[in-house]
Amino acid sequence: MRRRIPKKVPVQQPPVPVTEEYNKPAIIEEEVMPFVLRHEDEIINYIKEKAIKETMKSLAPLLEKLEEAVKQQEAAPTQDFQPTASATPAMNYEEQLKQLQEASTAKVKEKEIKIMERMNKLNTRLGNIRI
Repeated sequence: MRRRIPKKVPVQQPPVPVTEEYNKPAIIEEEVMPFVLRHEDEIINYIKEKAIKETMKSLAPLLEKLEEAVKQQEAAPTQDFQPTASATPAMNYEEQLKQLQEASTAKVKEKEIKIMERMNKLNTRLGNIRI
């Protein structure tokens, strides 16, 4: 039979005072994070500004056409004949304006959707880089 050997009792050492450790990597991350966030905000603002400029460029011809149509309508003499009930009524200024506004808002929404898709792709790329 085997004999059991008694375990040695460790000698108690005086307690070590608890001190906070200084971790440089954590501090570096805290210092860098605001810069990264500011940099991301700058990228987002830059993309928004570019999108607004491109949208305004694309809407400029529509606005010019609208102004020309208004000038032509004001300059054209009023016609004396009344359209018959079966004929389609001509669109007045308000209806034309509404249609152009709807078209421009639809284009702006399409541009915004494209921008959001690009932002999502950019965010996934940034997320992959951080890993």
